[in-house]
Amino acid sequence: MNPLNLIFALHSHQPVGNFDFVFENAYQKAYLPFLEVLRDFQDIHITLHITGPIWDWLDNNHPEFYDLVRHFVDNGQIELMGGAFYEPLICAIPEEDAFNQILYMQNFFNERFGSKPRGMWIAERVWEPYFPKILAKAGIEYTALDDTHFLSAGLEPNDLFGYYLTEHEGHIVKVFPILEKLRYTIPFRPIVETIDYLKEKSNLHKSACAVFHDDGEKFGIWPGTYHSVYEEKWLYNFFESVTKEKEWLKAITYSEYIDKNPPTGRVYLPCASYHEMMEWVLPTKSQKEYLKIKKNFQSDTELWEKTSRYFRGGFWRGFLSKYEESNNMQKRMLRTSRRLNDLINKDGENILLKKAQRKLFQGQCNCAYWHGVFGGLYLNHLRTAVYSNLIESDKLIDEYLNISSNSHSITTTDFNCDGKKEIIFETPVANFYFSPEDGGTLFELDYKPKSFNCMNILSRREEAYHEDLFRVDISHNVEEEGHKSIHELVKAKEKGLEKYLIYDPYIRSSMRDHFLPLNISIEDLRKNNYVDWWSLCKDNYEHQCNGSKISFTGKGIVSISDLKWNVDVIKVFALSSSQNEKEVSFEIKYSIINNSTGEFEGYFGSEWCFNLLTGSADDRFLYSRDKILSVRKLGDIGDEIGLSHISIRDEWQGLEIEFLFDKEARIFNFPIETVSQSENGQERVYQGNVLIPCWKNVYYPGSNVEINIKVNIKSL
Repeated sequence: MNPLNLIFALHSHQPVGNFDFVFENAYQKAYLPFLEVLRDFQDIHITLHITGPIWDWLDNNHPEFYDLVRHFVDNGQIELMGGAFYEPLICAIPEEDAFNQILYMQNFFNERFGSKPRGMWIAERVWEPYFPKILAKAGIEYTALDDTHFLSAGLEPNDLFGYYLTEHEGHIVKVFPILEKLRYTIPFRPIVETIDYLKEKSNLHKSACAVFHDDGEKFGIWPGTYHSVYEEKWLYNFFESVTKEKEWLKAITYSEYIDKNPPTGRVYLPCASYHEMMEWVLPTKSQKEYLKIKKNFQSDTELWEKTSRYFRGGFWRGFLSKYEESNNMQKRMLRTSRRLNDLINKDGENILLKKAQRKLFQGQCNCAYWHGVFGGLYLNHLRTAVYSNLIESDKLIDEYLNISSNSHSITTTDFNCDGKKEIIFETPVANFYFSPEDGGTLFELDYKPKSFNCMNILSRREEAYHEDLFRVDISHNVEEEGHKSIHELVKAKEKGLEKYLIYDPYIRSSMRDHFLPLNISIEDLRKNNYVDWWSLCKDNYEHQCNGSKISFTGKGIVSISDLKWNVDVIKVFALSSSQNEKEVSFEIKYSIINNSTGEFEGYFGSEWCFNLLTGSADDRFLYSRDKILSVRKLGDIGDEIGLSHISIRDEWQGLEIEFLFDKEARIFNFPIETVSQSENGQERVYQGNVLIPCWKNVYYPGSNVEINIKVNIKSL
């Protein structure tokens, strides 16, 4: 039997903005106990990658963990692997930022552990062929990617037990295949299954290596794994089994293997990630079809073994077209990056710009930009953290530029790269992002005193896994599932989730106009069980910018059954002249003109969307000076009449959003709640609130109905 080298490596990560108790739980149940087990096995050498958000948290909460890691590093038992510090997706950020984030971690390790890492973890193993140039220039020698990448490039399964060279424009990087087989057996299957597999592969050649590299959280945090890995001693027994087989099996690090073995060959890898990611990124309709075809092939074991490597879905950038909110967030990040890097290239040592760069890097953390088995994009606190850091970065840039407190600017540009023009209105207190061609809507409002995007809301949309709700058993005892991979779990966290499968016909933005029947109900609006009479609800409004005003004009049609009226809706956004450093005020002045010869009657509604992170907390609520509201909590459904004032108050954050109407309105209020996949099953997630003030009017021929809305956003 030939000797075989096992590269056992972990990648541990928590998103920027995750809750402190999540970090603490991961530390106590995964990060710390793993090293405590490792301490008993000095012959087991591993590679460890920990991302910047965890290192930051450890600095403030468990600095002793640094000493523990340093002990293992000094005795050669752990090789630390580098990466881009705040775990961005390299393909989603500018190359300049990718390079600097890698250097940030290189310098961090040099300062804290006395050496720079030779290798780098690629976030989510999302690979594109130009990466070697960035990595090599940053001093990175090697990385590791899924075997999916190599099989897609045409390699055979038995070619995956060494490392390869790949390059871009002559910049060379070594790349190891991570074996999917081991990702699914460790730590979920009986240990003998992994040992027998390794024993079988040891005969491939004299210097073979098998790479296991996966999430550190699967050793204690994934459902049921703390019990199986530590209480039932799966990890201890595994290391003990490897040690017993030391005559032919040796656990070493990446660098130890590289130093003694030449590359297997040269390879050029396609755009890829692990196969689950390439399924998740597909549009829902395509994903459902793909999974159906895949299931048919899997029913024939022999056929699947021959064809599985040819099954590929999409690649990561598809999330930017699948989720408009992800695309907007990424383009928002790119805008801050361009603005900052232009200044850094001229004055890179400035302390304000260095602080702004770190905030930018934190805003590039990948988790909130996509969605798979973990919540990701659907978790509003992660999106909030991204926006908060980007706004903080912009504020530091403004401070560096010494921007006047009375200044403002209006930019018309294709912000989201859809071939259409958006309008960005920037002031010292707030930034406004408008989409004229999507109903003249306001899709982002950054309130700078709190570094908060008030309109960070996610629309409800169909996901392929929603079908599972009609065949799943409700189970809350996920600890019983410790021997299943997280990708195999099918669960729902509460009964009746299927009744929340409501899908929005448009992106939830503010200032969206509606003409509605008088018999409309709150449930009709919440469930999208109505036909909007207005032809331009999500279509093009002409726009004109003038000083501190932006006017939007929609020349459309109101359709009621077979009858039609030509109607102009003119809305003028005007920034109030009385601004201060803690408050922003603006008005929306509507003029609704019936250009037809007949009259019609109905509601005109102006939709507004906000996200204050939770609908159940007592410190976030609605109130009115006009009367006691029937509902206060943001998670409740409300239908109020006769209001000229309503406020959304956030006492936790110290923020209030106040609406004043010149005419009494009927106000519909309901939460946007999505159903999304998480590591513990499908769950309902609060995404924000919709407020639709409506006014009943008869629109006579030639009439001009005027409505004024004033909005004040202030700190408490």
